[in-house]
Amino acid sequence: MTQPRIPVIISSLLALSSASSFAATVPADTPLAEEQHFVRGNGAEPNTLDPSFVNSGMPGDIIVNDMFEGFVIENSDGQIIPGQAKEWSISKDGKTVTFVLKDNLKWSNGEPVTASDFVFGWQRAVSPKTGNNTGFVFSTANIVNASEILSGDKAPSELGIKALDERTVEISLSKPTPYFMSLMSIKTFFPLPTKLVQEKGDQWTRAENIATNGAYTLSKWVPNEYVEVERNPNYWDDTSTVINKVTYLGLSSQNAELIRYQAGEIDMTNRVQLEYYQKLIQESPEQIKAQALLGSYVYSFNTRQAPFDDVRVRQALSMAVNREILVEKVTGQGEPEAYSVTPNNIPDYTAPLSEFNSLDSTQRLTKAKTLLADAGYNKSNPLKFTLTYNTSENHKKIAIAIASMWKPLGVKVELENMEWKAYVAAKGAGDYQVARSWAFGDYPEPSALLEAFTCGHTANESGYCNPDYDELLQQASKTEDQSKRFTLYQHAESLLNDSAAVMPLYHYNHTRLVRNTLKGFPNNNPKGNIYAKDLYFLKQ
Repeated sequence: MTQPRIPVIISSLLALSSASSFAATVPADTPLAEEQHFVRGNGAEPNTLDPSFVNSGMPGDIIVNDMFEGFVIENSDGQIIPGQAKEWSISKDGKTVTFVLKDNLKWSNGEPVTASDFVFGWQRAVSPKTGNNTGFVFSTANIVNASEILSGDKAPSELGIKALDERTVEISLSKPTPYFMSLMSIKTFFPLPTKLVQEKGDQWTRAENIATNGAYTLSKWVPNEYVEVERNPNYWDDTSTVINKVTYLGLSSQNAELIRYQAGEIDMTNRVQLEYYQKLIQESPEQIKAQALLGSYVYSFNTRQAPFDDVRVRQALSMAVNREILVEKVTGQGEPEAYSVTPNNIPDYTAPLSEFNSLDSTQRLTKAKTLLADAGYNKSNPLKFTLTYNTSENHKKIAIAIASMWKPLGVKVELENMEWKAYVAAKGAGDYQVARSWAFGDYPEPSALLEAFTCGHTANESGYCNPDYDELLQQASKTEDQSKRFTLYQHAESLLNDSAAVMPLYHYNHTRLVRNTLKGFPNNNPKGNIYAKDLYFLKQ
């Protein structure tokens, strides 16, 4: 029996007639620069530009968000607004979501964007045969049969998505999912150009082959140097786009970024070098833009092997780190210190803190020494391990600072710097002891970060596995009452804190250097998305 549907009405839907609701909102009589070429630091070289294979926070994230688009996107305040969809509805029981696409959507090669392109993209992304590690989000979204497909028990064709006609997509959920719409702006849920992918296979994202449905399309990719995109004239809102071209520089060095920014070669950096931030915040604060993100900077312990299979060792190292000094003296860019992986910007949720948070620094150090002694480590048998981080002056400074905080414990730490691709591969293979890492969410709910620590999760690099923790998350996923659901998450996060599988250091407050003439920077986007189509350069 078909359930009656309740139309989803949000403020942006009421403003469908206003193109400025979606792209660059340029005040009347604003003098625009003649050249609208945006050069931004990308942090590192992307591994892929295939949206189905790009995790949030990875180097391909920024680029893919400019080239492709799902049913919905976010505005400058982080609110969900229509993207490829013009409207949607949710059934009364909350288990059927129907999207209707905009009229005359096209890929950059002129082919129509159809409902079947979403079905194809989703079935490809959820298939375990592709080796994709982002498919878990289909289970997170509670899409019918997603878990069974990921485990190999059902075929991707049985995923709960179907095209009712050329412009209508129906999605079946196993249960009501309050954060479902927020998930829909994640890259894994983007459509794919079916014919092109089937014809070109893994080569479909090459510049000479690719077709995109976002505001830009790939024009050039010079390995280890830059990626370049140009405006997609077939994008549904191209007339409201101002930036004509975007160049993403794969610079892992903040110092190299700074030099090129000062020389006028970069309009927005990926990060701000720590020392320069302090200088600039006094002399020219208008050049610094900050975003509070839905994530935390953490160190991950490899709990699968000694010495970090011993919880006492992990707890000792975590409590010996003075996070207050770290954020005030080392990072120094307004980051809140972290005693939990869940940050403080999820509405109505208060994360439980690690128990040692209530101790002063002397008490923490005393207890840490006792824990290490109980684990068998002392002057004659010191704890030795390697701390791995990806190439970055900031990561190096943090690693040096933390290593110095561990010295009173008699710990001997070897610092290992790795380039991005090797670093990601090492973590993925479990070939590390302690590694710089992150916990990051794609939607404003505790599960967005906590799910990654469930047993066997593809993003669970630490190897942490606690059936009680998993059961609490399962219970929470079935609990519609937010207050009760959040209480379950708090219990689960307390278990994670006690395990010290990861060591939260600070919650992300992403700071960048931004050219004064570049406008349209988002007011608030916890996912960290900065769409080039929303930006524009003023005439100097």
